[in-house]
Amino acid sequence: MKEIDFIYKNFDPHAFSINLKNAKDKYKKEEFNFLEDVILDSVRDIDQLKYEINHSQFSNSNNHVFDNFVKKYKNNYTDNDIKKYFFETNNILNTRGKDRGDVESLLGVHLECGEFFRYFKKDFDITFYGQVTYTKHTHKDPHEFGIFRDYYCLYIKNIKKYYLFFFQHCSRAMEMEFTQVAKIFSQKPKSSELINILKRGDKSTYPDKKEIIVKQYKIFTYSKSYNRIYKEGYNLKHQTKPHFKNEEDYFNYHNTKGESYFAQKMAISNPEKYFTKHFKSWKQVSWILGGSSSPGYRRSKIRGKFKGDSFFKFVMSNRFNYRNSTKFIEDIIYSYDDLEGLLDYVPKKVQESKSLKEEIRILRLFRGNNKKFIIKVFHTNKDKLEDLVKNYMPSTIFNDVLLMNELIKLDINFTADIGEKLKKNKKFMSKVKKLLKD
Repeated sequence: MKEIDFIYKNFDPHAFSINLKNAKDKYKKEEFNFLEDVILDSVRDIDQLKYEINHSQFSNSNNHVFDNFVKKYKNNYTDNDIKKYFFETNNILNTRGKDRGDVESLLGVHLECGEFFRYFKKDFDITFYGQVTYTKHTHKDPHEFGIFRDYYCLYIKNIKKYYLFFFQHCSRAMEMEFTQVAKIFSQKPKSSELINILKRGDKSTYPDKKEIIVKQYKIFTYSKSYNRIYKEGYNLKHQTKPHFKNEEDYFNYHNTKGESYFAQKMAISNPEKYFTKHFKSWKQVSWILGGSSSPGYRRSKIRGKFKGDSFFKFVMSNRFNYRNSTKFIEDIIYSYDDLEGLLDYVPKKVQESKSLKEEIRILRLFRGNNKKFIIKVFHTNKDKLEDLVKNYMPSTIFNDVLLMNELIKLDINFTADIGEKLKKNKKFMSKVKKLLKD
């Protein structure tokens, strides 16, 4: 089935009216087409929901709505259970991402001419079509005829409301810029009333609107040529999301051809079962433990003690050779505040190796409480300050008033690294704001 056909077939008009009301904060914003998002949120997709339920079951999704469903039904649920819980109770119809892809572009054309709503005659009625062209506007391209807006008034039968939408274009040669709700009516507005609204236009956006053309139409037709113009979206097939009844099948799918991130999460949370199936190189393991996965990039420093880090303990156990690899230890040693906790798992002969011994000595110097020494190092290594701070210093410095004050004086860019705790220090932050203004 084509994706556009799937959208039409599974569209839920009742959910649409709820989602439209919830999108009220977007009515007056110049968003590309918020109406597309409302439509897509109103498309039922049980397979996609089952796919997300799997994430809650097997890889800790941290989505409380799905987690609560799993707690209630475990692995014993039907499509009717999904409909009742997600569709009817929570008004969640799918977990589709809004990526402004090919089918969204095609859907936008269906919406701006009214073709989409005309298909659902039992639920909607378009009572008015009109167009405004601004022949004077701020865009001075001589090849443009002028900014224009297509309007139509949509009657939503289940809530008995009339929505006057407009779809703005920069020129007749360009795709739509954005969609807004011009006005909402409780009673059917007369055509003359709507034409007056179109003539008044938008004073704040187009103060030079002395020359406008207002036309009323019987209908905005949908040309079949759009299927050719937007052929990528028109030909796009709907992809059914796979779902699984057992954990192993779920892991194997994501470990080979699905989303490897989910397999990785499972390998971290249950390394006894999945570690060797997922991790194939020491660089993969190093990255999880804070090491560098590519030149010039390193993950944020890992805070706290190793007491509760079961994955680290598993990796550094005697069953593997990671703890004996100088190269591996070199890659992760800068990643932890708890240097001594890390070294407890590293054999002495590795710590005493030529490449590690001096680095450990330097790291220990910066783990002490001698702030005067640290500040002196800042000032004598201005050209290497970022690398010095990010690699050798513990993350606690970003919440230290004295040390951060010195860093910001030397390099204003360190304001981006101010710790969350220090951000609550009003006196310090006021000095920072003053410094930024200057």
